[in-house]
Amino acid sequence: MAESITAEPFRFFKIILQETLQDKKLRIPGDFVKKFGDELCDVATLRVPNGCVWKVGLTREGRKIWFNDGWHDFVKNHSIFNDYFLVFEYAKNSTFDVLIFDKTACEIEYTCAELENEKQNDGKKSKLREVAYEDEYKFVAVLEEMGICISGAYKFLSVEERQRIIYASRLFRLENPSFLCIMGSTTVLNYVYVPPKFANKYLNKVNGSIKIKDTDGRVWPVNLAWSGWCGIRKGWPAFSKDKDLKAGDICLFELIRTEGVLFKVSVLCHKHASLE
Repeated sequence: MAESITAEPFRFFKIILQETLQDKKLRIPGDFVKKFGDELCDVATLRVPNGCVWKVGLTREGRKIWFNDGWHDFVKNHSIFNDYFLVFEYAKNSTFDVLIFDKTACEIEYTCAELENEKQNDGKKSKLREVAYEDEYKFVAVLEEMGICISGAYKFLSVEERQRIIYASRLFRLENPSFLCIMGSTTVLNYVYVPPKFANKYLNKVNGSIKIKDTDGRVWPVNLAWSGWCGIRKGWPAFSKDKDLKAGDICLFELIRTEGVLFKVSVLCHKHASLE
């Protein structure tokens, strides 16, 4: 793993509202337009995980930009309805990778005209994901395939909580070794428990001051301490209070830098209300 901070892609999300469906267009967030609007051409490329590619026209009005011509076709093909949750990752050259989640917070089964002959195989994959929610060992195996450690507390998780964890893990597309924690009343207020498997492999020579970075780029000093187990303690309450963390929120810790340890912390709030 590189010793320097990995270049991070820019992501934004949109919750589909009824008026969005009626307008048959989708506005791109203003902060994204400020940063990348000048490099966008008149046609954007939308890519979904099954390899299907869609061309969608962009409409401009001052500093506002919408996905417009072709957007409604994209919506119809993927059966996107009110309250669906879409995540866009900008891949440069007016190209976006799109993840689509339905009202139950599960990622949809992607289809398009060119890929109908693969529908049966996609269905099998969907069933495997469902099994992962029910079977605790398959659940852990799915996370490990994504390079994510979780503590033994997973044995006490409900099927719904496992579903939320896999949802969050797929959402953030982590590129470096990571661990995951569901906030409880104690972890919100006082500390974060680091899974032993992760701590022993990546942090066995680390003790004392480290840093965590939020998705806004702010860096927070915290303390990593060992006392029979490894945990992030001093400094965590300030981070937790600033992010208004609550029991049930999911925090993903991605190890960005090993020399002068730096974690990036991504938060998925309880009931998927917001993404930080």
